[in-house]
Amino acid sequence: MRFHILLFAVFMPVSIGLLIEASHKQQGSNATKPMQNSSQDGSRASRLRGASTIVGTPIFPKRPARVHFLFLAVTKIANWDVWKSFFKDAPADRYRALIHCKGAICKLFAAKSKPLKLVPTVDGSYCLDLVSPMNQLLATALQDDPWSANPADKFVFVSDSTLPAKPFWHIYNTLTGRVGSDFCVFPSKDWADVPKGLGGEPGGGHEVAIKTHQWMVLSRSHTERAVHLWKQGIMHDMMSNFRLNQGGLWQDPGNRSFGDNRNFGCLDEFWHIYVIFGPWTITDAKESTVYHYNDLTNSPLRINPTAGWQGACDTFALWSEYTTTSFLMPNGSKSAVSPWVKLYSSLDQASIPHISNTRPAWWDAISRDGIKAIRNSDFLFVRKFLDNPTLAYGGQFTTEYSRIILTA
Repeated sequence: MRFHILLFAVFMPVSIGLLIEASHKQQGSNATKPMQNSSQDGSRASRLRGASTIVGTPIFPKRPARVHFLFLAVTKIANWDVWKSFFKDAPADRYRALIHCKGAICKLFAAKSKPLKLVPTVDGSYCLDLVSPMNQLLATALQDDPWSANPADKFVFVSDSTLPAKPFWHIYNTLTGRVGSDFCVFPSKDWADVPKGLGGEPGGGHEVAIKTHQWMVLSRSHTERAVHLWKQGIMHDMMSNFRLNQGGLWQDPGNRSFGDNRNFGCLDEFWHIYVIFGPWTITDAKESTVYHYNDLTNSPLRINPTAGWQGACDTFALWSEYTTTSFLMPNGSKSAVSPWVKLYSSLDQASIPHISNTRPAWWDAISRDGIKAIRNSDFLFVRKFLDNPTLAYGGQFTTEYSRIILTA
């Protein structure tokens, strides 16, 4: 019996990995498999393709789906009392809360802040490499209760200035009810591209890297894939390959367009979607292509010069440039008012956040009506909140925010 169990444990991960690989195939009449756009063996694309066949989770007794909240923190999690209220009535087998700390002060905070679990710190740096801490969180989460698994498990990245915008059960049921991963895709003018020849292939065209918000939600199979490929060193050099932040004025709206070879952004905004769903190439910056993915929430993904926001945007993070940008509907209908515009326009004067071209909007004050607008928004999470912001017209922020947001 022990011999049979050993054989099962050895061979099953490979077979499951093959099933995961098959799940990445696109569906529909307009489907195009990104791997078919890849370069010859030895290129980044072929390494991605080959590595994915050995990723997998052994089959063990299935438990209820679990949402892993993965916090990235510098010194602490702002407004932690709200999060404590959020987790208070959540069943212990339905979630995990992990934190990666940059320094010693944060580690002291984590040690006394249940139910947080501190993961070992790895080196990382703003913009250049926050993927290392992110994937450290993913890898540690996969090792929690390793003898059980559920395909519906979700892994949510949360910043230290983020707050929940809905009660636990609302977030849990929404995320575990989705099949794949949630990526909030920037408008196409913010994507990165390089001449195709730089990717190892001769000829014209562009190799494309799609830009997303860092605050993504990954499925279990995509989490396993990301952890494995990062450990293999895949695309650690992505910023240099795509010449990110070498094109002059940062975030200048007049200095960006689709396919212009002027690329801005950070590794954490490109790496995960690229290794999970990419690579992509185009022959002409004016062309339009549609990719259908069964495991990308709100698929299809449209690649064209005028594409607006796409995907699933679970976290409110707003820059001044995008207060009016439209959102592409997944069914191909006309563009809709974006969830950022809807929330921003519903705020009373006392609740309008500070807005900048170079950093996401942030709150240091908000009213009860503003908190209600967040509760009624399309978002599951919202950032950035300074610690203990002022509650307009009096009162205690933590108490009122928890009462309004976390009441079912």
